[in-house]
Parts: sequence; C-alpha cells; structure tokens
Amino acid sequence: MNLREDLIAFIKGKKETNFYFQTLTLSDSLLSIGYAFSQFIGLRKGNKAKRDFLEIIKQDYQYKECFLFGSARSSLYALLKALNYDTGSEILITGFTCEVVPNAIINAGFIPIYIDINLSDYCMDPNQVENAITDKTKAIIIQHTFGIPAQMDKLLKITSKYNLYVIEDCAVSLGSKYKGQLTGTFGDAAIFSFELSKTITSGWGGMLVINSEKENAPYLANEFYHTVPEQKFKQRVKTLLQLGSSGLLYQSRIYILGKYLIAVFFKFKIFSPSTTTEEYNGKIHPNYLVKLSNEQIKVLSRQYKRLTQIIQQKEFFKKKYLKGFSDYLKTEFIELVNKKDVVLIRFPILIENRPKASDWFESNRIELGYWFTAPLSSRAIDHSIYYYKTGCCPNSEYISRRIINLPLIKECDNIISKKALFINK
Repeated sequence: MNLREDLIAFIKGKKETNFYFQTLTLSDSLLSIGYAFSQFIGLRKGNKAKRDFLEIIKQDYQYKECFLFGSARSSLYALLKALNYDTGSEILITGFTCEVVPNAIINAGFIPIYIDINLSDYCMDPNQVENAITDKTKAIIIQHTFGIPAQMDKLLKITSKYNLYVIEDCAVSLGSKYKGQLTGTFGDAAIFSFELSKTITSGWGGMLVINSEKENAPYLANEFYHTVPEQKFKQRVKTLLQLGSSGLLYQSRIYILGKYLIAVFFKFKIFSPSTTTEEYNGKIHPNYLVKLSNEQIKVLSRQYKRLTQIIQQKEFFKKKYLKGFSDYLKTEFIELVNKKDVVLIRFPILIENRPKASDWFESNRIELGYWFTAPLSSRAIDHSIYYYKTGCCPNSEYISRRIINLPLIKECDNIISKKALFINK
C-alpha cells in the first residue's frame, strides 16, 4: 500500500500506519503537527492529559512520585539537584553510555565514576563495582543497555551493603523485565527517555519515577519540580513540528527524499539535534530543564496505550534476528536476549568492518545505528571533559569499536539474507 492509499485508509478510519519509529502512527504524526499549529491561535491541551498519563503509568510502576520533563537527561539532573549531595560527591555510572549522562552529573555538581561492562550483556559488571566505591560515593546509575536488563540481584546486594542511592537508567528499556519485574521498579528512582529514537516518543521527553522514601527524595523532587519552567512558545512549536514531521519523513518509502528534507530542516534550525553544542562541551542549554508539554504528553499517551502491541512486534523481529544470526552470535547472548521479558529497542551485533556495513545499509535505504562508537557515545567529543580516562573501561572501548545496531522492522529479512555482505566472521 502506498502513502496515498495509506492516507485514504486512515481518513476512512480503516488503517493506522506505523512509520520509521514503529510506534508513531500516521494519526500521531498528524495530531502532533495539528497541535503545533494550534499554538498559533492560542489553543493548548489542559492538564487532564498529564493526569491521565500519570494514572496509566501508576498502574504499571506503583511509584511514590512521577515527574515529566523535556528530556531524560534533565530528569536525571533534576533528581540529583533535588538530592542535594555535597559538591564533588561521586556517582557510579556505566562505562558504555551517552555523554549526556555524565554531563547531567557534572552540571549537578558531582563527579562520574565509570564502571566497565560485561561483554555478554553490555551492562555494568557487578564484579567491578565494589572496588570503585569510596567515602564520596553517594549513588549509582544502573543502565539497561539496548533493553537488556542489568544483573540487578548482584548490583542491589552491593548497593545495599554501602547504602547507595540506586537510579535505574531505563532510557532504552521501557517494557523490559528482570526476573518478571519491570526495569525501573528495582531502584530508589528511575529515568525514562521519550526521544525520537526511543520505544515511544514525544520528540523529546523524559520521565522521573521515584520508588522509595530514601533521602526524602519524593518530597525534595516535588519541591524542585515546582521551580521547573514550562516550555516556551517557540520550543513547543518546534518540538511538535519535528515530532510530527519526522513520523512522515523517516518512513522507508520516501526516506530517499525525506532525508534531504530532514537535512535542510536541520541546516535552517527548523529541527533541533538531540544533543546540543553546549552538551558536547560539558555544559547545558538554556532550554535544558523544562517540563514536558501537555500536547507531547497526549501523543505519548496514545503510544503507551499500544505498548503491548509494540512489544509483541519487537519480539517478533528480535526472534528473526536471533535465528538469522545464530551462527554468528555467542550462545550466552542468544540465551540472554531470547527471553520474552527482554524488550530490545535495537538489535546489537558486533562486526569488524563498520564502513562496509554503512555502505550496504545506505544503498538499501535502511537506517543503521551506531550506539556507541566510543565509551561516551562518540569519538568526536573530548572524553576528558566528562572525567573519562582512556583505558579505564577496556571492555567498553573494545565493544565501541565493533558494535552496530539494527532496526526491528520488516526489512530485517533482507538484512539477514545479505549478512555475508557486511559481516566478516
């Protein structure tokens, strides 16, 4: 079915089309664009959208408090500021992560301490945590990489021994479970991301969930949240336009044209990058700390209500990849990821020749992911700004030289059939 037929079917109420982001349907995209234009005539969604969304989240996460921010990184920053540890306190984090995590820690006044990963699950290695703890260590951020849950039993045993505040980084693990329990419900708090590439999206957006009374965090975060500003008019409009337009332009049928339009929109700053220039230099943007708009919450809520369907779709394509790459993947990885509770956001795989793979994916108009090309996201940034010392996380450095990640979409059959063209065994 072509785009024109999709539009006709949608108007007749017979079809919802999932685009490049999988969870963002045609009606979500058009609704977001409609909200952007409604700003010009002064129409706003009321707080009911927020209340309804938080009630839905409460059913799954049973939180003490829940707050919605303009990004996951600002959710983390807000929590750390609210906890109000002494300046220079140390926060343990995974050595294979995005630079926005240590950036939030640094700008909150603290120091990130890096823990290397396991080669099997790309998550924090529990065996290396205890040796990194000092008298200055106050908290630990446990990242569930690619949606693969970290070894929570072992990690929580250590954090309990040293009375550390536990923050789960669930930016890419929405819906994943560890031993039957949702990621984001183990720690004292958790952050989630709703950026464009995530499981569900509001363009940009983040959620802070607080599960325990430890450190008086529910009260302190609530007090802090009252000081967080709403998005300004221009930011709201740009975000909603980019959200809706991306759902249209990134779909595979028109991506060969859409990518040029996207490039133009970025060039003329109609679209904004996920990471600002300030963040690449260890600082934060003036619009860094804001609340999620009610319009974004409405679009997000529509997707969350479809989460079971979204997870089933991801499971279907995950199984195809596991079978298709079974002769290449390690048995330990297959056994770990094959569990139904592991909801992958992307399918990670190690290769030796990324440029060769990039050429093949580009020629076939299939988006290829590079999470990450360095322990802190990119080799282009100065890692020393974020207190990372080369060699401190050798497994992370090894993985980052070889890893790519594949989209969980119907084109996976074509990817698997052509694997010999980009995988060197």
